[in-house]
Amino acid sequence: MASNINPNNIDGAYPVAGQDNNSQGFRDNFTNIKTNFQFTEDEINDLQNKAVLKAALVGQSLDNNMNDALIYAARIQDFAATSVPIATTTGTVTVNYASGHYQTVTTAGNITLAFQNFPSPGIYGLMKVQINITNVAHTVTLPAAVSLGIAGIQGISPGTAGVSNTVSFAVTGKYEFAFGSSDGGSTITIFDLNRALTNFTAADLTLDDLTASGFVSAAGNVTGGNILTAGLVSSTGNVTGGNIVTGGRVVATGDVMSGNLITTGVVSTTGNVQAVNVNGFVRPTAGGTTTAAIPLLFTSGSLVNLPTQTLTGGAMEYDGDAIYGAFAANQRGVLGIEHFITLTSDATVTNGATAQDIFPTNGTITLTGSTTYFLDAFYIVGPGTGTNLNAVTMSTLFAVTSALTDIRYMADTTVGLATAIIATSRRLVTAPTATVISNTAAGGDESFFTVTLRGVIRTNAATDLTPQMAFSGTPAASALRVLTSSYFRLTPVGNSSVLNVGRWS
Repeated sequence: MASNINPNNIDGAYPVAGQDNNSQGFRDNFTNIKTNFQFTEDEINDLQNKAVLKAALVGQSLDNNMNDALIYAARIQDFAATSVPIATTTGTVTVNYASGHYQTVTTAGNITLAFQNFPSPGIYGLMKVQINITNVAHTVTLPAAVSLGIAGIQGISPGTAGVSNTVSFAVTGKYEFAFGSSDGGSTITIFDLNRALTNFTAADLTLDDLTASGFVSAAGNVTGGNILTAGLVSSTGNVTGGNIVTGGRVVATGDVMSGNLITTGVVSTTGNVQAVNVNGFVRPTAGGTTTAAIPLLFTSGSLVNLPTQTLTGGAMEYDGDAIYGAFAANQRGVLGIEHFITLTSDATVTNGATAQDIFPTNGTITLTGSTTYFLDAFYIVGPGTGTNLNAVTMSTLFAVTSALTDIRYMADTTVGLATAIIATSRRLVTAPTATVISNTAAGGDESFFTVTLRGVIRTNAATDLTPQMAFSGTPAASALRVLTSSYFRLTPVGNSSVLNVGRWS
């Protein structure tokens, strides 16, 4: 401000020596001197009340309270912040911004932070809080106002803006956080000052090596020389590394590419998984059941379109109907996945003409719809030991719960004594209903039917299928058996319209 003191209104040449001087001149000088003294007092008092001082004036205490006044274009050096210890060590801990910009608290239990006296809206306030975690069981709960900067804070849960968030700590020690607000504390940003964040949002992460004991989560790409984590790798982009080693899951909507991919968890991706070596794919079971884990799980998709596309030797494919492998480039074949049932001991069956199951225990199989199966079977049917086979014929049939698209098989049958074949028969069967496949048994001690089936079954909808047999009369003099080592086998080879698999031309 401009000073009101006016030294020019005092006549320094008055009175004039050697002559009479008017007393009014004295009065004018005294009046102006008094007025200037009053101005001086007022201005000195104003300065004492408002000025920033290096030390307290005599008889006063130092108080450099700026009252939010603006200081600008200043060059500063060797500034410090007052360290304020907070007495409360458990429960609600109130952090008063007005108390100081650096505050400390040592936990004696779980604490919940509360903030007060941030600067008025329009003024940004920033403070630091040091939290000494004395036990890993102690947690720090943030108020809902702390809603910015929470993504990536280690140990935060649930990590959702606008709600109370709790931070847990893996080890004891001193952790420093900064808290800032420009709206009076309604919205507060948190900064983790002495730990790295666990994720980066909306950006690619490229590192020489990435090592984490917790989660690695990115909305972009995760690229590293080696990616080593005991937790989850989750990315909506690509995960690329020299070696990817995890004790948890790798989840990506992009590609997963690595030198070696080693995991005890799940690798799930809508892109490609490419690795020199892939070790330890495990599909965990849900709900803590004891069901065995699946070592390798394929998702069905379209097969490589030969010959316009190239199928690499050693590749495996799955189209939902069969699993295929290529032993050489463009050489696709069905992998030998078979369903079968066999007897390890003789099974006693009904000694009568009514249709009955070949395998009296667990003799029904559920087939997938729109699938082609190769059929192979071998039955041995005869009377009980020491009894005769009566003069009957044998029929084969299949009980189904849904109509088949097609069934065609060749039935080769022999019937005779235990030591000699009496008659042979070969019949083509084109329906699941009962069809006579044998000549009439000649009868005799311990004679048998032997039946060999080979053919194709094509399903329409999913169906239960039961191999059965029937006779033209009572088959045996007494008991009837299906003998040990009889079997029935089905091999899925493709969908119900498959014509060939392999390099046919």
